Amino acid sequence: MIKKNRIVVDYSLSVLERDKASKLIKAYKKEYIKPYDFILFIRKVAVTIFAFAALFNVIALVQPILQTAPDGHFLDGDKILNIMVLGLFGVALILFEIYDAVINKAMKRRAKLEQEDEETTRKVKLNRYFIESITNTESGKVYWKNIKDCYRKEGFIFIHMMGDSCVIIPERIFSSQREIAEVFDFIKTQITQNK
Repeated sequence: MIKKNRIVVDYSLSVLERDKASKLIKAYKKEYIKPYDFILFIRKVAVTIFAFAALFNVIALVQPILQTAPDGHFLDGDKILNIMVLGLFGVALILFEIYDAVINKAMKRRAKLEQEDEETTRKVKLNRYFIESITNTESGKVYWKNIKDCYRKEGFIFIHMMGDSCVIIPERIFSSQREIAEVFDFIKTQITQNK
């Protein structure tokens, strides 16, 4: 709803949108998201295997230092250990790639459902005095004088505050490019007038 000096928008960001937006503002934060916990298991396994490979690599580096005389059996064992380390690194890298592919596919598949989720709906009110952001669990106001910057990028409007937090409004919720431009101009005007 857009009026002359007041804008109220309701929206819910999907995990895919949150991920994209957080990468765009360079403030990527890992958050635990319930529907994706089973996919995070793949990442945990990959990290564990990677850690074991690193441990075996350290053992392979320390073992020749502790060895006093060259031994034929030692060299055979060292060769096997190196093959194991290489295999573990390979498995970990493959699991990281599988994780990325599966998480991206799951985020794309659930995006529409998450955008319509009532539990994560955010209401953002913009007026001449402040920005108010309201969710089911929290509410907060920030006066325009405490807004650092505002910009549009890849389908989002970003409103950065002085404390390095950010309000993200997806452009998809507006009915036209003209409406997006009006909202963005309103925000820019309020920031300029309150500096």
